[in-house]
Order: sequence, then C-alpha cells, then structure tokens
Amino acid sequence: MKRILFILATLLSTISFSQINFSAETIISNDTMGYGRPRMAITANDIPVVIWFKEGSNQSIKISRGTGGGTFSIPTDVVSPDLDPTGFIGPEIAAKGDTIYITFICGAYSNDAIMIKKSFDGGLTFSDTVRVSPNDNSFKYTMPNVAVKDDGNPIVTYMQSSSTWTDWEQMVNISTDYGTTFLGGVDASAISPGEPCDCCKSTIVTQGNNVYLLFRNDVSNVRNTYISKSTDGGLTFTSYQDLDDLNWSIPSCPTSSPNGVINGDSILVASRSGATGIHQVYYTNVNSYNLQNDYYRTIDEIGPGLQDKVEVAGKGNTLGIVWQDSRSGNNACYLSYTTDGASNIGGSIEMSDSNAVGHKMLPDIEYSNGKFHFVYKYNSGHSIIYKTLDLSGVNAINTPNNTDKTLLKTADLLGRECVPQKNIPYLNIYKDGTVEKKLIVE
Repeated sequence: MKRILFILATLLSTISFSQINFSAETIISNDTMGYGRPRMAITANDIPVVIWFKEGSNQSIKISRGTGGGTFSIPTDVVSPDLDPTGFIGPEIAAKGDTIYITFICGAYSNDAIMIKKSFDGGLTFSDTVRVSPNDNSFKYTMPNVAVKDDGNPIVTYMQSSSTWTDWEQMVNISTDYGTTFLGGVDASAISPGEPCDCCKSTIVTQGNNVYLLFRNDVSNVRNTYISKSTDGGLTFTSYQDLDDLNWSIPSCPTSSPNGVINGDSILVASRSGATGIHQVYYTNVNSYNLQNDYYRTIDEIGPGLQDKVEVAGKGNTLGIVWQDSRSGNNACYLSYTTDGASNIGGSIEMSDSNAVGHKMLPDIEYSNGKFHFVYKYNSGHSIIYKTLDLSGVNAINTPNNTDKTLLKTADLLGRECVPQKNIPYLNIYKDGTVEKKLIVE
C-alpha cells in the first residue's frame, strides 16, 4: 500500500505594503571620501554610525556618525592607510549602547591579521588596534565579523586556513575584558561535515550564553547554509544543523553569506540559494534550542536576475530583510518586512531610490525603537546613501499576495528535475513560492 509522507509543506504569505514613505536620502560620502561597501550600527539615542572602505592606492576605513535629523559628521579615518586595511568584502561594525567594535583585516602583516578597534563613547573616539587572530605565520586569516554579547563583550569570527590557503575553518574568538585580550580561536565549523565555503563570511548571533554561527558550508560542492551552536558563550560548539531544504551544488564559492537575527525563541535566517537554477533569497525560522527549522521559503519570486547580499535586522515581531536584486537589469536594493512575526515575511518594495539611474547595491539594515535604518552603495553615483523607515506611519497588512498553486517543478534535493520514485525524497516547487518536501513510502 502506498502513502505519501509530507516532510515539509510551506505556505507563503506575503505582505501588501501601503502608505510606505521612506525618509529623504542623505549622501554620507562621495567619490572624494570613498564609497566602498557600507556597514552600520545603531548606538545609544538611536545614533547611526556608518563605516566603509575608501578604496584606492591609500586604502583606509572611513567613519561617519549621525548628528541628528538625518545629517552626518564629516567622514574621517577610523583605520588609516598605514595599517593597510584589506579584504574584498570589507570591515564590519557592531554596537550595544555606546560600545562599538570594528573588525577588519590588517594587510600590514604577512598573514593578514584580524584586528579590532573599540569605542566606549558612541564612536567619538576609538582605541588603538587590538590583534584578534594569533601571530602565527603557519596560517592565513580572512573575512572577519563581529557581534556584541549582552554583557558588552565582543565576539569575533573569522576564517582560518593553512599558509597555502587550504583547510578552511570558521573560527570564533571571544573576549571577557571588552576587547583588551582574546581567549583564542575555536573552530565552530569542526563538528559539521565538509569544510566551510572558502570565500563566504560568517555571521554571529548571540543571546545570553547562547552563541550561533551562521556560515555557508561545502560538502562535496553542496554549499548550503549551516548553523553551529554554543551554550557556553562561544568557548565550545556542540551542535549544528543544515538549514537548506534545497541542495545548492556548485563547483566554486558563490561569495554569498547567510545572515540572521534573534526572533523570540527562534532565529530568523536568510541566505541566497541557486539550487533551482534561479538565484533567490530564502528565509527560515530556526528553533534556538534544537536548531530545527519550521519552513524554507523564498521572499519574493523572480524570474531572470539574481538576489544576493542579504542582511537582516529586527526585534520581536518586527523584522526586516534587505538584499540587492537585478530583476530589472541594474542592481537595486529591496526590502521585505513584517510587524507580525517571521512567518508573515513576503513580498518586497525597492528600498533604494527607484529614480536613480545605475547600480544600487550592498545594502545594510538596522532596527531600533520602531524605525528601520538603511545604508547602501550607489555605485553609479559614487556615493553612500542613508535613509530610514518610521513604522509608526506605516500600515502594513499581512495578506496573501500570491496564491497560485501551479506546480512549476519537481526536483531532487540537488535541484535537478526528476520523476518521483519510491523511498527517495523529492521537492515540489509551486508558483506561489511554496516548497513541499515529500517522500513516497511503500
């Protein structure tokens, strides 16, 4: 007797956005001050602090601090050219209150040292550099990221390889004295199969003593999003989970990283996958206790084009996701958000200026006190743009935007079209974005 066991069935509910009015855009930096990939943190009193690469022969990391009313301070060097800040992805910033940490690659050392700088006055002044990675020429270090624990201490993650750029590991290094010293790197990816994808930066999400590392893994060229968990503040990592329902099999690194944010007792995680042949952003909600995920959905279905460079922010039921998207030819930055919990994310609106001609890319998002803050790189305009969305003036209604259950494709777990067979899992992919994972059991 034959029966069908539904392992996963996701129903896509999207948001119909009405009465959305972004703030006026502020140009933070231009061609003179640089416009490399911008990152942002929100400090006490909802003051945004933005950093970016000033690219060129004397590369530096610039910083500008909000001064109120959408205005910003004149950009200055937070990392000067003599430290040779490098890396094709860029520096990162995190804040809690007026405590700020910036992490970057220092190319002045032969093994590209991972450094941080710290501020305890909201970015008005910064410390000297502090080395995070070991001073060991047997290894190479790259792609750092940083988060701040509830107690104000930094957690830095970075990739470590052999001196010949092989044997990759995702390292986590914690401090218990506010970034003065670090305890030593722990390989948070060691418990998972394969090895980390060699050019995808990881993300740290933390709550209390629980630390979660989100990274793209590589298991025989299947490059899915994984999560690794520590329950002792990042000293050891003892559990992991593959979060993707579609196996993305590609021979080389896609340079595309997952991102996430705490969502009550769960973690909202978003990342790109090209497993079906269409490169789109998917999201899932992960149980923070056992790392099981409830669903795996696209946010906004596209045909041609590519969605990538996803960032996530929010608190409680208010959650936002931004990404760059080439659905119209040129790259633009899109936003999807909800005020009614992660399961109601869907649909999108262009966050960047739709009237601006050319490529708008590499967005970042932060959330604080009812307001989303955004920055992005206007590549064609040689500038960095800041804007906000005040949710107090927005009416967001959760309604099904696409209920078309037309079956688009039946695929195996590698995304290849297939005919269902007994005892072999397969996927039904529908036009409304639903993905059903099924198994025919005899």
